[in-house]
Amino acid sequence: MRKILPTVLLLLVSVSASAQSSPQVALRLKDINGRTFSLADYKGKVLLVNFWATWCIPCRTEIPDLIKLQRQNRNQGLRIVGIAYPPESISEVRRFARQLKMNYPVALGTNETKSLFTPSETLPMTLVIDREGIVRDVIEGIMYADEFDLKVKPLLSATAITGSQQSPRVKPLPATQKATILVGSRGYQPSSVNLRRGIRAVLTFVRQTDETCGRDIVIPGYGINRPLPLNTPVSVSFTPKKSGRFKFTCGMNMFRGALIVR
Repeated sequence: MRKILPTVLLLLVSVSASAQSSPQVALRLKDINGRTFSLADYKGKVLLVNFWATWCIPCRTEIPDLIKLQRQNRNQGLRIVGIAYPPESISEVRRFARQLKMNYPVALGTNETKSLFTPSETLPMTLVIDREGIVRDVIEGIMYADEFDLKVKPLLSATAITGSQQSPRVKPLPATQKATILVGSRGYQPSSVNLRRGIRAVLTFVRQTDETCGRDIVIPGYGINRPLPLNTPVSVSFTPKKSGRFKFTCGMNMFRGALIVR
């Protein structure tokens, strides 16, 4: 087994006493260039913490989009930190970061680092942390443009903190939450979708190959069963009424995904 360098030092994970709040996270990290920094340094900014790996194909697909988002939204207060998930070596990650010209800090992580936020083994995974350092959302799989618009842009539009008693002003959620799910030979991408209860959801499925059992989309919890013609977007709409985890599958129940309603 490849030895993992101890480049991530866990300092603190504290949960607010309020039942409605999310965890406040402070991690001390050492980036691939040897610079030590903390997530707490980003208070007052909107932070995306992206767990990824050089051997993860969806991760490699997503990183150019993250580079573009960092460049386009830096002046609005967006900051991105990448944490490479093991097994990795620092030389591999350095080489990959140079090739892609990654414009945000990258550190090596551990299984324990990622498990602080979710037991899921899904990669990539992105934490959305607001200007007060509170985790607002966990996005499993590639973060698509509509998810960024729904979950990150309202935080960027919020008024920056100017005093200890001032909280960000978040724009109201849109009337409809949307997501696009691609169906390939290996299943769904993303394999899970986060939804908010009580807000109409429109999910668009696109089957991209004939080499798949995913020729139908079935969402048993909402009575949905629709055929998926090749390269033809198929949208289904419903309003999540209950919190929890609801599966979506192919007609043969071989491919499985999850709708996570909060």
